[in-house]
Amino acid sequence: MTEVSDGDVLDFGGGARVVHAPGHTDGSIGLHLPRHGVLFTGDAVAASPVDGNVMLGVFNVDRDRAVGSFGRLADLDTDVACFGHGDPVTGGAAEALRASARTYGAVG
Repeated sequence: MTEVSDGDVLDFGGGARVVHAPGHTDGSIGLHLPRHGVLFTGDAVAASPVDGNVMLGVFNVDRDRAVGSFGRLADLDTDVACFGHGDPVTGGAAEALRASARTYGAVG
């Protein structure tokens, strides 16, 4: 097992950057592949099973931190967002993330 920290760059996907995204759990992370415009949010963000809209992940140990993490992930330049739950956003993901993050009061 290898521990990762915020800002680490991993050797795949053209340099996947680790983004600390606590709230769902203390150690939650996202992975941003800036070269490809792809973001893996883990459980910090989800797509609603009802309508597919982007939403804050559920079952968070710290909602305030989760909202802050959502805003941080929404600030990244990305075209595709893949979630731990729900279908991905395959175009215009940054705009979808930012619009949803604003509804939670997150900067985005």
